Amino acid sequence: MLASEEDGSAFYALQISPVGDVAGVAVLTADRAFLQTLRGAVGGARRLWHVPSADKLSDLLVAGGVGIVVLDLQTLHESARVFVEQIKRQFPDLVLVAAGHRDDEILLAASISSGVVYRFIHKPMSPGRAQLFAAAAIRKYEDQRRRAAETPPRDPASPDHGAWLIGSALVALLIVAAIAWMANRNNGEEAALPAISETAKPPAVESLALARAETALLEDRLDEAEAAIETARKSGIEGGRIAFLSAQLAKSRERIRIALARTREQSRPRTGPKTEEDRVTPLLTLAAQRIAEGRLLEPGRDGARYYVQEALHADPQNPAALDARRVLAAKLLEDAHGALDQRDFERALAAIEGADGIASPADIEAARTLLAAARRQADADARSQLLRYANERLLQDRLLEPANDNAKYFFMTLKQLDPGNPALASVQQDLGTRLTGKARRALILGQLDAAKSWLEEAGSVGFSSAETSSAQRDLDAAVAKQTFMTTLIPANQLTVLKSVQPPYPMKALNGKIAGWVDVEFTVTATGKVVDVSVRGASTPGVFEDAAVKAVSQWRYKPVLSDARPVTVRSQIRIRFTLP
Repeated sequence: MLASEEDGSAFYALQISPVGDVAGVAVLTADRAFLQTLRGAVGGARRLWHVPSADKLSDLLVAGGVGIVVLDLQTLHESARVFVEQIKRQFPDLVLVAAGHRDDEILLAASISSGVVYRFIHKPMSPGRAQLFAAAAIRKYEDQRRRAAETPPRDPASPDHGAWLIGSALVALLIVAAIAWMANRNNGEEAALPAISETAKPPAVESLALARAETALLEDRLDEAEAAIETARKSGIEGGRIAFLSAQLAKSRERIRIALARTREQSRPRTGPKTEEDRVTPLLTLAAQRIAEGRLLEPGRDGARYYVQEALHADPQNPAALDARRVLAAKLLEDAHGALDQRDFERALAAIEGADGIASPADIEAARTLLAAARRQADADARSQLLRYANERLLQDRLLEPANDNAKYFFMTLKQLDPGNPALASVQQDLGTRLTGKARRALILGQLDAAKSWLEEAGSVGFSSAETSSAQRDLDAAVAKQTFMTTLIPANQLTVLKSVQPPYPMKALNGKIAGWVDVEFTVTATGKVVDVSVRGASTPGVFEDAAVKAVSQWRYKPVLSDARPVTVRSQIRIRFTLP
């Protein structure tokens, strides 16, 4: 995911989270150049995942967080059409965009016409076209979400639902017929489907034609766009979409007509010596071409800015050059505003810097002010989102897991970015209290390592309380007791003052059974034996009681540490031998 180089953009980058409300873009491709072009087009507005294979894409879709998928058909090792249909069937809300060559588009004609594939991108793809396709796919996804939120759920038992199912079946039949028709046409068969005439084409044909028209308009292939619109119109279905595309086609033709007329006017041959205007005209012609193509700031001689500046350098007062400068400045500032609307601050900054020196200082200052305000708003939105995520994870009891999607992660991120945020105190209190509670429960269960870990996490968020201190004391005592109980001094290293022989159990005597019992015990600072426990026996259930009763009556000389008697833990094996 690309982010701005300035510090402020880091806040916005954090807003795009795998758990956020903004769905990301997954790209299945092995083409590095294609991937980088898409990265630049998506920018910081969406999170972009690169997946190298179809199975990895499936795993990503199951994990969630993806709303738009771009499929490079050259990467798929199976039938592209089958794969596309399966993905759409499993994830109906996805916006699918396919990329490839003309032959690939023909293979996916049915999926494009039926709407399974929203757009088809012809490779190779320029950055300008990539931005247009990305913006269209994002708008499509957001429109789907908005309609889903506004549309009440359909009652399966209602009569309308049955009619809808019948209608869907009919549409499916028409789409199948369209696919068969296209397959016959592509295979060079002369016969056509008798049920589909030139004046009664199915809706699938119109949809495919309109999709091609939109693509052609985006790429300024106007003749191809006109032919596609005419094909859709001949299908017999008129609608607002056809009218809109026709209007866009007319605007594009008018724009090109004006540009060509101006170019012809400026390039008319003149008699006499070559003037400054004669030298400026070719530069302005190239500048107009670059502006029409959207190549405004490309490096060197690839960008319109270069030719406009060269023309002004040749003739600073040339009216046509001044006009070209105004047009370029307006286009750059327009691109900057569009990038700001998408919160693509890197692209907006590049457009503003490109306009600096061309547009008026007042316009540049206004654009920079808008950029700063948009960044501040993005920062504020990112902080609010981090706070919301932290509180949501607290309610879900997701304190430390999963990684980068838990209450502590969002709290610490917000604390690092905005340490003075007044909402941090309440989140810290709630998080620390919950972590301390987890430690207390672990202590009750005797899970000392887990209790230690919970208390350390509470300390790492800067939390402390009386309950935390109490839990720490109890943990220290439990650890000390565990250490004491597991640190055993062999009985032969102690001095016995009194020992009692255990009676031989009658059961063992009658059965002529011999054996042994391992016991552990505590020798107090006075030498008394307490806390006797059995750790093992040769014949369970025979000698244990006799051994415990005997050892409990023993006395030892107190063990000294630094000249002071201390309590120790010891062990001994009591043997039972037949007389």
